[in-house]
Amino acid sequence: MSKENFLSRIEEEESSAQIEGLSQNKTLYVDQFTSEVTFDNRGLAMQEVEEDGRKRGVYPRSLKEVFAYFNPNIEVELSDEKGEAKKEVFNFKEMKDFEINNGKGNLVNNSPFLSDLRRKKENCENVQKQIEKNARLREILKDPESRGELKTLLENLLSELNEAK
Repeated sequence: MSKENFLSRIEEEESSAQIEGLSQNKTLYVDQFTSEVTFDNRGLAMQEVEEDGRKRGVYPRSLKEVFAYFNPNIEVELSDEKGEAKKEVFNFKEMKDFEINNGKGNLVNNSPFLSDLRRKKENCENVQKQIEKNARLREILKDPESRGELKTLLENLLSELNEAK
């Protein structure tokens, strides 16, 4: 006897897990993360394996097997601060790889582009905190002439550091 749910049509005997609907404060994102998938006549994803000269379908039974079988990935185009396009491939090996977690999740950690962007953001936040704490620096930045002198001083310091490498 088959039982329908919101995800697929499954045989009752095959289903060991209860599928629950999403609560109102959750979002379900669906996209194509893989291209080569074989389906059986019931629409279930399977992997064809050959044993003793006969082909049979093997179905992923755990989340780990699903990730190993489908090997989900997606190529995305990201824009840097100059508006230049950067292509990057996101590979997903486990559910944690989808997490953003305020810039500290695996999605950002596994991406060189997003990690660099996070580092730049943190540096800007640190500079902003220093300006907020330092009254003398705030006064220098208010005056255009003093601000220009500070800029020249910092550029010279940066060029000395780059030459010392």
